[in-house]
Amino acid sequence: MPKNRIIRKLFLPLLVFLLLTNCKSENSEWKSLIVDNSLEGWHTFQDFESTKGWIVEDNVLIFNGVSDMESGEGDASLLSDKEYENFEIKFDWKIIPGGNSGFMWGVNEDKKYNYPYQTGQEIQILDPAIYDNPKIALGGDMEINNAVEDLEVHKHFVGALYDLSAPSVLDVAKSANEWNSYHIKIDYKANRGEVILNDVLINSFPLQGPEWEAMVQKSKFNKSKSEDSEYLGDARWYDFGRFSKGHICFQDHPGEVSFRNIMIKELE
Repeated sequence: MPKNRIIRKLFLPLLVFLLLTNCKSENSEWKSLIVDNSLEGWHTFQDFESTKGWIVEDNVLIFNGVSDMESGEGDASLLSDKEYENFEIKFDWKIIPGGNSGFMWGVNEDKKYNYPYQTGQEIQILDPAIYDNPKIALGGDMEINNAVEDLEVHKHFVGALYDLSAPSVLDVAKSANEWNSYHIKIDYKANRGEVILNDVLINSFPLQGPEWEAMVQKSKFNKSKSEDSEYLGDARWYDFGRFSKGHICFQDHPGEVSFRNIMIKELE
């Protein structure tokens, strides 16, 4: 066999291996989601031209706008331009007294949905003092009642998979105006989601299958309850949690909330 053919035979498999290894390495690296101290790579729900209500200062993402709950002008939750499926995300968050927000994934922007939470599952972000005094909750009677009704089960508490899975530890969150740290893992291949708050694993839950369906049946997302939710439009809750791949989202909700050190790593 000629020498050049021998070289090609040996070199080509090595080249393919290096290319595949490099691609896998790049996908599995932690990447910042705040680029050049800007909102590049983000948009508000169903509007790729807008980031209304959100600013970035010193690489800190801040919602300082008026929420749809207060304005009635449409949801201003902030979504990633890119869609994700299996990933880990880390970020620090800080919220004002009485404030409420959330992190979502699997959000679909079809126009038949009025809100990102019709499809996306949410990890709750909240001033924990609301559970000691629900009257301080921003957002009026709806948010006050949400806290009062949840004082025992804690499915709306910090670190909850909203209305589906309560955190197993309740004393980890820091007070309003202090920085907390989330490390959230969403892995559909392993059918497992995890929430680590301030270095403590506080929640673990399935993402699909019979166990997940059982949780949905006990929640407000139960399809049989959808007919009472006219404000959601015709789609109601029918597609809640059905999209394993979708946009990630920081929620538009009453109260200023800040995020920093937002890093994501896609899982193979």
